[in-house]
Amino acid sequence: MSNDGKASDFASRNPSGGNLLTTDEVAVILRVPKSWVYAHLSDLPAIRLGRYVRFKRSDIDEFLAKRGLANDSPCW
Repeated sequence: MSNDGKASDFASRNPSGGNLLTTDEVAVILRVPKSWVYAHLSDLPAIRLGRYVRFKRSDIDEFLAKRGLANDSPCW
């Protein structure tokens, strides 16, 4: 099978860079252990592919932005 550039064309059009993040990569982005990512799958914007779990970078960025806004509000 020859590489005719179609995969790179897809990656250039896809806002997430054409890649889905693994739990290891999300753990690094969030600076938490991988076990925390698995324990909070119901809270995170996850894509389940059978037994695999993947994340779009844009969804993780949105998740962080929403959490950041909630933390900026006063606690009284």
